[in-house]
Amino acid sequence: MSVNWPMLQWGGHRIFRGRSPDVRNVAEREWVICPEETAPTRPAIYPDGALERITDLSPWRKWEVEQGLIRGDPIEHAATRAHRIGNAAIAGAFIYRGGAKSRHGYGKERLFDTTLGPCRHLETVHIVSNFAGSNYFGNFLLDDMPLGMIPEEDAPTAVMVTRNYEDEGGYRALLDLPRPQRLRHARIGELIVYTDFAQNSFKLARYRALRDRLRRHFPAQAGQQRPLVYLKRGATGVRRLIENEAELEEMLARAGFDIVEPSALSVPEVARRTLGAGLVISVEGSHLSHVIYSMADDGAFLVLQPPNRFAMAYKEFADRMDMPFGFVVGTLVPGGFRVDLPELQRMIGKMT
Repeated sequence: MSVNWPMLQWGGHRIFRGRSPDVRNVAEREWVICPEETAPTRPAIYPDGALERITDLSPWRKWEVEQGLIRGDPIEHAATRAHRIGNAAIAGAFIYRGGAKSRHGYGKERLFDTTLGPCRHLETVHIVSNFAGSNYFGNFLLDDMPLGMIPEEDAPTAVMVTRNYEDEGGYRALLDLPRPQRLRHARIGELIVYTDFAQNSFKLARYRALRDRLRRHFPAQAGQQRPLVYLKRGATGVRRLIENEAELEEMLARAGFDIVEPSALSVPEVARRTLGAGLVISVEGSHLSHVIYSMADDGAFLVLQPPNRFAMAYKEFADRMDMPFGFVVGTLVPGGFRVDLPELQRMIGKMT
């Protein structure tokens, strides 16, 4: 059984000092890659009465943030920063530096951890993963893929322990981002970590570069249509059941929508069928990340919102890309929610 010595040392510092800062706060050097910015956004498109149906938010969202996104208020984008930390240690999901630590990976902190394995000793490492991307697939595509583009090409990079995403290999191949070494247990002389959650102009440039990389795998064909896509969530993630989904799919199929279920398809097939999509309709959730690199530059989102789990996370991406974003809010029914199909039809008319 392996003893988590970095955790034990951190605990000793905590006993004597009584506090535990984030490892970024003990960085020997910090520099700004992209400064803070203010950017305009578009108002969301939604039918009358939609907001009155909302009964609760996603546990990760705040109403004041959602209101600003709905109104299209200007948004403050935080800076992208790099932090150099000397004599750092990685154990499982955590980075330690004396009495400081931060959780960047997936998994629990354990003093006795049989999964750690031998400790590696490395001179310099750039960590190109973060907590959100290590734990949630949507953030893996939205955040970790662009993060992997920050270090210079020949820089020694690594990722922390993450969830096992079935589609990771497929997207890394399409985006030309081979997975770096995965560190579970290491001591590092010079560790560089990044603060890169904001949708600033530097993130925009990387989104565009990744979208170009994906398109190189699918040469344009003469007369190619802009598809309309219904992205089916299926049984993945937190349950969000559309009670009348069969009727909804029948209506959309008649209107020319391609019903795409990512969990039943390979990554290249999902990308091919959503490539250049002019409108993507789907229930709110992380599976929407399947289209962020493939849909049209001026494509639009129309999100089906569960009334008890309302979230505007993908409005933030749409605003950064200057894409229209609309939503409808369902009505709660036992076990899920129901979408008003005539209302949805009217919204499709507004957004196509």
